[in-house]
Amino acid sequence: MKIIVSFFIIALFYTNVYSQLIDANLEHRAQVKYNRFAKNRFIDIQNSLLDKLKNASDIKKLNVVNTWVNQVRYASDMKVYGKSDYWATLYEFVGKNEGDCEDYTITKYYILKALGVNPKRMKFTYVIYKDRRGRKISHMVLAYLKKLRPKYRSDILILGNNNRLVLPANKRPDIVKVIKMINGDTGAKSKKWKKLEANMKRKKL
Repeated sequence: MKIIVSFFIIALFYTNVYSQLIDANLEHRAQVKYNRFAKNRFIDIQNSLLDKLKNASDIKKLNVVNTWVNQVRYASDMKVYGKSDYWATLYEFVGKNEGDCEDYTITKYYILKALGVNPKRMKFTYVIYKDRRGRKISHMVLAYLKKLRPKYRSDILILGNNNRLVLPANKRPDIVKVIKMINGDTGAKSKKWKKLEANMKRKKL
């Protein structure tokens, strides 16, 4: 009996998270602030991701969400927000249809979380990335831990905006170094994370 009750509570929790990410009011606000195409993007998140993937495996969720989010155009924070560093909400990123590596990471994280992927397995990950010209660039990706305490690079899956494939870190030679992994949902919260969390709760567009 306890097992059944516990399962019901967990299912209810994820259902609530899943249902709160996108709603009709948000879709209307997106159309008013941006245009009907912005509204349609949020509808597509609901229909193509949240509805279709809710019973899928974590691996399928990672791949489909990564592909969907990577369709958004890349643009620097300075171009979009007039700031050198800004963590946009999922709603701002999808509404504007452009953003930088941190915005891709944030959006993937919150969609996957809404789909029931364990937040403890997902980390905002600062890396040094080597581009096609050989330049080393500071970069952020979403890391999914196949093991909660990974011992090898093969235990870490990388969801980045510069590669359409979800691959283990050992299969990403362009990622030269992992600098730091963070997750304010399951650990200490920085000022940036607290502000992001507050902006997400009010669905800031």
